[in-house]
Amino acid sequence: LNPVTRIPRTFKRFAGLMVQLLHKMKIKANGESTTLLKVIKNPFSQHLPAGTHCYGFSSQGELYSPISLAKALVPPSPEKCAVPICFVLGAMASGHITINDHPYIEKMLSISEHPLSGAAALSRIMGGIEHHWGIV
Repeated sequence: LNPVTRIPRTFKRFAGLMVQLLHKMKIKANGESTTLLKVIKNPFSQHLPAGTHCYGFSSQGELYSPISLAKALVPPSPEKCAVPICFVLGAMASGHITINDHPYIEKMLSISEHPLSGAAALSRIMGGIEHHWGIV
């Protein structure tokens, strides 16, 4: 994902963009050679920076509140982030991710005793990090 990429606001346009991505394997900017989105080959862990800490999320992981999770894993400010952090969420209709399926995951964590949608889980995680960093 190129940082200048603008994600469509409507689901219909977003779905069209994802269909185009899956058919062509990459999306380029209009009239330019800049690649905005590209499908990468597995394992995706080879595309992460060296030293990245990966944490998986499942309702069966070690339970944290979003704020205590941020305090335990995230540096006190974005400027002091020496080691990259990767959060792996399942975001699937049924089942969950496991360390056996994804050996690059260091630890399985949870932010709810109940299964959450991907959007709800990300919202809780990002809300905890925003609170930890004092972002209003």
